Amino acid sequence: MAQGQAAGGSARHAYRWLLVVPFVWQAGLAPVVNGVSWSPLGLPFPMLWQLVGIVLTSVLIAIVFRLDRAHGVEREEEAFIAATSGSTGEPR
Repeated sequence: MAQGQAAGGSARHAYRWLLVVPFVWQAGLAPVVNGVSWSPLGLPFPMLWQLVGIVLTSVLIAIVFRLDRAHGVEREEEAFIAATSGSTGEPR
């Protein structure tokens, strides 16, 4: 049963792979961006790239947060806390 839940859980939360995009944006593409000499709005392009990456990261985290709430992650967390807490019902 645990394997079925784990397999279903990973497929159900596949949208969390969106959180890889900011890492690739910041770390993976930095060598490519550092060579660009274009200066939009008077800013060096790598600086503008970082600023856009911050906004993109915030948007993606908000999307994943809303999708988590829509898929009932809060109920899963409550059930986990209830299952792992003592008999008093309060978190350890």
